[in-house]
This record gives sequence, C-alpha cells and structure tokens, in this order.
Amino acid sequence: MAEKKMKERLVGVLLGIIILHLLWWLISLALNMPSLPSPVVVYQNLPNLFKDQLGWHILVSLRRIFIGLAVALILGGGLGILMGRSKKANQILDPIIYLTYPIPKLALLPMIMLLFGLGETSKIILVILILFPQIVLSVRDAILEIPEHLYDVYEGLQITPWKKFTMITFPASLSAMLSTSRISLGTAISVLFFAENYGTKFGMGHLIMDYWLRMDYPAMYGAILVLSTIGFILFLLIDLIAYRFLKWK
Repeated sequence: MAEKKMKERLVGVLLGIIILHLLWWLISLALNMPSLPSPVVVYQNLPNLFKDQLGWHILVSLRRIFIGLAVALILGGGLGILMGRSKKANQILDPIIYLTYPIPKLALLPMIMLLFGLGETSKIILVILILFPQIVLSVRDAILEIPEHLYDVYEGLQITPWKKFTMITFPASLSAMLSTSRISLGTAISVLFFAENYGTKFGMGHLIMDYWLRMDYPAMYGAILVLSTIGFILFLLIDLIAYRFLKWK
C-alpha cells in the first residue's frame, strides 16, 4: 500500500512539473519578450550559473535555513510542550504568542539588523521568528488533543514521567513539529530570499536579484528554478523523516 501511494505521488509530481513547464513555454511564446525566456533557453544556460559560484550560494542559504529551523524546532517545540502540559504556563504565554504572531516578520527586519548587524545572525533570527510561533502553537494544540485517559493508563502501570513523555507527549509533538515545518518552510525560504539582499554577497536571494539587476534573465530564471528545487527537496526530506519516525500515524 505504501509503495502504491509513493508511486501515485511520484506520478502526480511528474505530471505537475510537465504541466508547469508546458504553461511556461506557451506563455513565453505568446509574450515573446526577453524578460520571459523559454524553459529551453533557461536550461541551456544553467551550467553557466556555476561560474558565479552557484554551489557556494546554495550552501550559504541552506546553512541559514537549517540553523534557523533547528533553533526554532528546539525552542518552539520545548515551549509548545510546556504550554500543552501546564495550564498555568499556557494561560501566561498564550496571550503573548497570539499578540505577537500577526506582526509581519519582514517589518521587523530593519530592527533586527540594527540590533544584530547585517551579517548571518540577523538572517537566521528572521527565519527563527517566522517558524517559532507556528511551531509553538501547533505543538501546544497537538498535546492538548491527546486524550487524558492515555496518561491515566500509564499512571496505573506506574510508568515513570520520562517514559510517559517518550511514549505519548513527544510523538505527538514531533508530528506537529514536522507538519508545521513542512507548511512554513516555503514562507521561511521566501523571507530569507528578501533578507539576503541586505548586507551579504552570498545566498540564493542575492544571486537572483543580482541577475535581475544585470538583466540576465535566463540566469535569473535558472537561479529561481534552483531555489525552487531546494525547497522541494527539503519538503521531501521532511516527508521522509515523518515516514521514518511516525509510522504509527
């Protein structure tokens, strides 16, 4: 059954890619503008991107994403578990999370750069700020949905609190963390793209905007394709982690 679902999903992905490329090709033919080259031209130009240190730009962006994601998962997951298991903590922290959550994180970028400079730290903090509240609320809600009688059963068996955490609380929180990471990853990449245009000479965001300013449109679209592929691979990686550790679900 799992193999069948995987094959169906793979076929769906391939069809989606073909349809998107077909639409792209048709629109480029209809508009016939230098600013929208055909997919053929873009793919032919892809090898030239490596002359502009494409591999290093990818590594720099990935480092920022992974550090931001890891910190957000640790801090957000921990706080979400605390709020889910402690009514008092939830009562205190819940209003703070809800009041700060709607603030557009890009609006905070000037303040973050003033406080932490234009380097790596400000960009990673921006990624953390985007992911953190979503992870906190998702983990908190997932734990609150755990039926209380499950804990009562373990109480009757005189299981240690650590065992209850590893058998009930943590699996529920891990599921929420992975689901939220999958959803918010695209947002994090988009915001990082914006942030990489300030105070840095490396990163996929900087590379794409540099091509745009130079009006090198085939290279610009090629870099956008690379960034999209990175996001897609990260999305699949989260799916694989979920398949490995959440088979019970």
